[in-house]
Amino acid sequence: MIRHIVLWRLKPEGGERFEEIRAALQAQQGRVPGLLRIEVGRSFASGRRAVDFALTCDFEGRSALEGYHRHAAHHETRAIVDPFIEEHWIADYEL
Repeated sequence: MIRHIVLWRLKPEGGERFEEIRAALQAQQGRVPGLLRIEVGRSFASGRRAVDFALTCDFEGRSALEGYHRHAAHHETRAIVDPFIEEHWIADYEL
């Protein structure tokens, strides 16, 4: 199993759109083969090193993660989310 974690900092206008962003990310569940779980959480941490929210997804394997990045549902989601993102970081690892 693969865990895919993305940490985001939002642009100033993105904070008020968080629920829309969360809904778009969660709507991928059931649409992408091999995507087993999605969790989206808004961070309450503050400070220079804090991020605004995190996405955690579990995939059946590396090929499922690769398929996710090419899947139409993922591209649709990015079209909604990306305009509000200032920075992001990704970590992928095997469980």
